Amino acid sequence: MANMTALDRCKQFGVANIRGMAYMPGPSDYTKTSQGLYENSDFYNNIFFELWSERSPNQGEEYGRRDLGRFSQQLGVNFIHCYDWAAPITQKDQNGVPQTFLEHLTFLKLCNHYNMKATIPISNYTLQLLIKGATDAARTNVERIIPEIYQSGSLVPGVGMWKIFNEFELSEEGGGNPMHVVTAIRWLVEWEQRNNIADQNKPPIMICTSFGVYDGIEGAGYFLQVRNAMFGQSGNIGPYTPEQLWNERIVFATNPQREGSAIGDYLSNRLPAYWRKYNIAPSPVMFTELGSSIEQAGNSEAGQAEWLTAQIAASKPGGSNGMMLGACIFLNEERRWEAGWEKTFGIMRIESDTGWGWPKQNYQARTKFPVWDPNGWYWQQEATYPVEQQAPKLNYRSVAKAWKQG
Repeated sequence: MANMTALDRCKQFGVANIRGMAYMPGPSDYTKTSQGLYENSDFYNNIFFELWSERSPNQGEEYGRRDLGRFSQQLGVNFIHCYDWAAPITQKDQNGVPQTFLEHLTFLKLCNHYNMKATIPISNYTLQLLIKGATDAARTNVERIIPEIYQSGSLVPGVGMWKIFNEFELSEEGGGNPMHVVTAIRWLVEWEQRNNIADQNKPPIMICTSFGVYDGIEGAGYFLQVRNAMFGQSGNIGPYTPEQLWNERIVFATNPQREGSAIGDYLSNRLPAYWRKYNIAPSPVMFTELGSSIEQAGNSEAGQAEWLTAQIAASKPGGSNGMMLGACIFLNEERRWEAGWEKTFGIMRIESDTGWGWPKQNYQARTKFPVWDPNGWYWQQEATYPVEQQAPKLNYRSVAKAWKQG
């Protein structure tokens, strides 16, 4: 049987008709410099169950904000775009019984329950290790993340794509190193090869860029840098030649926060022309961050909603000569921890809300998170985090109308 193309693979894994949410559910007391509970900014694990779940696993009553259920039921979302993803943490107790302190399977199980697919990020934490020259630590981190996603040789339900970094080109002054992206992909496919993962269990691999201009075009110029770095490798990358790996696994993702008319022209004309210029077969493409700040859209929520409506209409799956997979909304919530215009991206904000009804009232969720002891083991520290109602902005209706009511 002929090997799947990257587009065929996207169809097989259910990520060719994306109605996505870029999801970063930081609680109101989260900051980018937080330590302890929020240190790794990974909210997709069991520690933060009550942000996205139906029910607290440790309570007899119903709790939780139920974000995933809300996205599915009210917005028609079928894809969750994740950002920071920590390696799972387990250790054996004194009796040799494994204890799980941090895991993502609960999150992925709930995604699957709602017929959603999620990205599995090799996050910018790994990228920063590579930039610092801590190659062994970076590889160890990647190889701790991968086994959680492949259980007994099969892919965990709910997984849609691997994601390699977020906007690698912005990671260093003067531009990021595309070889870091290739290195992380090499570690991933070599692990798959060593562990005899069958081709039908290997999801697409997303390379995500900003919409910055390089080589005369937004996003795609940086993506081409990675292709050139990959094709410059001598010998195979895991079981693949560089050309096979690119053609069978790689997806181009970019973050266009431009007007709908501009991104429509990008998909229909400018991006296909760019690939023709270099005589390169186009890769599947998706948008991982649609939206605008309120300030960018005329300083009004109504303008922000109109902006997003036009973007969604321009980003439908099947465009760009059949290579467009769909788009993700940026972001689930306004980010209090950001500065300036970055604060007002998002389709909800932390305010009183009666339209969803969860949580019934704001409360502090009790949890435990793992802390490394210098003596060589983890222990669990008790903590709390706020679970708060979120009220929809006007651009929330833009998403609902396009994907749920349309």
